[in-house]
Amino acid sequence: MLTLPGVGLYESRIDSGDRGKQPLTTDLLREVFNGLELAVAQINSRRPSDVVALGCTSAAMVIGPEELERRVRSAHPSAAVTDPFKGILAALKALGSAKVGYVSPYPDDVATKMAGQIEDAGYDVPVQATFHSGRFVKEDAPYVSPASIASGVGQLIKSADVDTVIISCTQMRAASVIDELERQTGKTVITSNQALCWHALRLAGYTDPVTGWGRLFKSELC
Repeated sequence: MLTLPGVGLYESRIDSGDRGKQPLTTDLLREVFNGLELAVAQINSRRPSDVVALGCTSAAMVIGPEELERRVRSAHPSAAVTDPFKGILAALKALGSAKVGYVSPYPDDVATKMAGQIEDAGYDVPVQATFHSGRFVKEDAPYVSPASIASGVGQLIKSADVDTVIISCTQMRAASVIDELERQTGKTVITSNQALCWHALRLAGYTDPVTGWGRLFKSELC
């Protein structure tokens, strides 16, 4: 999604310690970005970043954009800041969405909180579905196949009238099925990684449409 002419991508990673072995809770999510300032400071110090994109949907939702921006700008004071949840909300606005189906691998309390925040932003969420099995999200989410994700989305849209489906969590491997799902269902599909990359590109001033990743990549910021 970001392998594009004129776009430079530089990565850094936060040491998660033993958090990856713990059950996902809102308390744990508040700790996910511990060490963020150090990780951001290690990103390409020779050239200030135009945008810093943070990669955890649920943690970003719990911590909130204002706090994340404050922490990022301690190292990159002029950078725009985004995260998957912020990108999802921007995508819903850009696409003119109204009724949203929500799919995630989160435990019920985290999923309900996120769906509630989507509704607080002005969108109806009449139906939710989860791949959560009672074990750790970090163990399960990467192993949900794209075919299973597509099947889950198909079942979800049969149960409620929605115009958009959100597939939340950066570990969900949904990118390869976005285009096909949109063709088959007629619904708009937004995923965490897609929304993060799209929002980062638009904040950086990259406005060209990009094919292969759904309707969102043909949309501009509102």
